[in-house]
Amino acid sequence: MDKKLWIGLDDTDSRKGGCTTYIGAILLRRIRDEGYNIIGYPRLVRLNPNCPYKTRGNAAIALAVEADSPEPFEDIVSSIIEEYAELQAVGTDPGAVLLLGEPSYELKEYYWHVVRDLSTKEEAEKIARQNKVRLLEWNMGRGIIGALAAIGADLTRDKTYELIAHRKKEYWGTVRSFDPRSVWEMDRRTYPLTFDNVDRETGEIRITPHTPCPVLLGIRGVTPNILEEAYKMLTINEPVEFYTIFETNQGTDAHLQLMRIKDVKNNVSAIIDGVVKSKPRFTVGGHVFFTLGDDTGEITCAAYEPTKKFRHIIIELEPGDKVTVYGAVKKKPQGFTLNLEKIHIKSLVDLKIVKPPTCPICSKKMEKIDKTRYFCRDCNAFSRSPEVINIGRKILCGIYEVPPSARRHLSKPLALTSDYQHG
Repeated sequence: MDKKLWIGLDDTDSRKGGCTTYIGAILLRRIRDEGYNIIGYPRLVRLNPNCPYKTRGNAAIALAVEADSPEPFEDIVSSIIEEYAELQAVGTDPGAVLLLGEPSYELKEYYWHVVRDLSTKEEAEKIARQNKVRLLEWNMGRGIIGALAAIGADLTRDKTYELIAHRKKEYWGTVRSFDPRSVWEMDRRTYPLTFDNVDRETGEIRITPHTPCPVLLGIRGVTPNILEEAYKMLTINEPVEFYTIFETNQGTDAHLQLMRIKDVKNNVSAIIDGVVKSKPRFTVGGHVFFTLGDDTGEITCAAYEPTKKFRHIIIELEPGDKVTVYGAVKKKPQGFTLNLEKIHIKSLVDLKIVKPPTCPICSKKMEKIDKTRYFCRDCNAFSRSPEVINIGRKILCGIYEVPPSARRHLSKPLALTSDYQHG
């Protein structure tokens, strides 16, 4: 009986061009042309979005083939990477991995490590040796980290799909040609089964990149069928080389982990339960900051200007509000800062204004004479009952998120959760 061979690859692009999804799509078609069967959908696996070595989206590719030996595929993978990867670009260090059989528990755990933390090439090499994974490397070969994580990716907990259409080479670097109205209409007819197509707040179309890479557009959704339907609704005014549907961990919050403040570290993405300790404040540049505390310490939380109206939710928080925050942790000179992706407001403190009471005899305002007593000089009357005015809060308890234009690939939109109410 035929066996399964996993192939993973990463770090074939650069900050200025190239695309690992394109090379993955080329590889898939080359393998089919050689007479082999692809098992299931190829994977587009996003890794730690805070990785300092990433080019753009920090995506790795993996696919499974019906095969009983890795040998024929080493030459196929090598020839494609050497033809299409940005090998001359600084920081492009491609790596590919080949594994016969299913990934072990150790490889699945390595995926969770790489999507939530940082790894080293030495760590990847050690795990590859222990699991009999073949490695192919170019330049510094750091791509083996993502490639190894991609074949070990655990998508059983949650997954989405993305249809990526690639451009013909003569169009690379030119303005992408499509009818924006068709994108808005597609979104109207398929949302939330497809998501993050547009940003209603900014009016921005989100399915097309802004770099001179081979990608024409990408539509994200919950099933392959809805992606096929959505793609047919688009009016595209340039030839498409091909499109590929990937199985992916995008929109799953796979990068987030529940942490206490004392345990956070640089470049992780955390979920922290805590209490607002300081009144949020706007700073130069339109950013909003506040301090969050739990029983282990305090951390600064930030809603930056690109999060737009989300900041106006954050600015309404008050000390004493109980919240859960979600976001990337960055080490700053003043300490750790969590860049907000979402916030769950669990409870709001009551806001009150306390004023001196009215004298029951002459109806004039009394004056405060100590912490608990008020006095009317005209009538020599005393009172311990101030006038208390409750101030209504401008926000409600619930979960709030940044707009699509500020959302990371891995962040789960509320539209994909039970907290979403359409319309």
